[in-house]
Amino acid sequence: MSTSMKNLIRITSIASFLTLTNIIIANSAQAYSVNFTNGDFQNSVNFNNGFGDGWDGAGNTTLEGTYSNVAPYPVDISNTVQAAITTACPSTIQTGECLDNDGNGLPRNDDSPTSAGTFNESNNDQISASIETTNNLQSILGLSDNAFSIYRKIGSVTYDGTKGNPVLRRTPKEGSAIYQDITITPDGNANDFVLKFNWDFLTNDGAGDLGNKDFGFVSITNNSGFEQIFTLEDSTGAIPTLAPNQTNFATNTSAYAPYTSSNLSLTPGTYRVGFGVMDVDGVGYSSGLLVDNFGVEQVPFEFSPTLGLLIVGGMVAGDRLRRKLISKSN
Repeated sequence: MSTSMKNLIRITSIASFLTLTNIIIANSAQAYSVNFTNGDFQNSVNFNNGFGDGWDGAGNTTLEGTYSNVAPYPVDISNTVQAAITTACPSTIQTGECLDNDGNGLPRNDDSPTSAGTFNESNNDQISASIETTNNLQSILGLSDNAFSIYRKIGSVTYDGTKGNPVLRRTPKEGSAIYQDITITPDGNANDFVLKFNWDFLTNDGAGDLGNKDFGFVSITNNSGFEQIFTLEDSTGAIPTLAPNQTNFATNTSAYAPYTSSNLSLTPGTYRVGFGVMDVDGVGYSSGLLVDNFGVEQVPFEFSPTLGLLIVGGMVAGDRLRRKLISKSN
């Protein structure tokens, strides 16, 4: 075999190997940076509306240790606080949502027969979620007015017009939320990113004839009109009976469940991420949302079947070419 033929065979083999390597490298996770702070809520130096550094709060939002018998997540010696968000009114009469509705000179009690303000730790009023008010919770989070009018779910049927008929939407009344603007900057090729966090939905509410009522949510918006809202959990079952001395929420449905926005990948850019809880239909029962361990991660490279076939096909073609060259040289 001539030296030139040997070199050609060698080059063909190397080219096949480099094709495989380049495909994997091109699709591997690139370095990136995310501009956000206090994802574990441990830094509570600068408070705004009773909330921690890096986050803004609207309504009843506080940093808590163990709350309603739920410890911060993950449970370790370094994690001492978590975000607690509820729809309860405080123990004093407010000028916004928590008015003295019955005119008896007493604060509104959302969770009778417990004492007024039992499930409100900040002494702050709720934020309206009515489309009839201008400065509502939707506008604070960058959402459109009807964003919280999500479809009702009765039993296993979602009444969105495709499975259930007619279309039934929930009526948002008031709520609370925390939010922070995050900026994702890639170093190299643009890639997709997901939000990751842990959450726990607490409620004194249940479901009536019109299905689930209160719900906890995560919202994602940007200045270009992009908006997404995802329901984490909502009230189900019979409305529980509270005891006068009760201080913990009656129902804990989530047990600090993990969440990854796998149904939504974010491209690089700036987004407003919000976590909140919403009173639906009425305001007579409170609900809460606990959040901890928030972060942003790049979507890892996945070796798809299609890509695998392309790589195998390329390697087979390269091997056939190499064999042909060897056969001709002989």
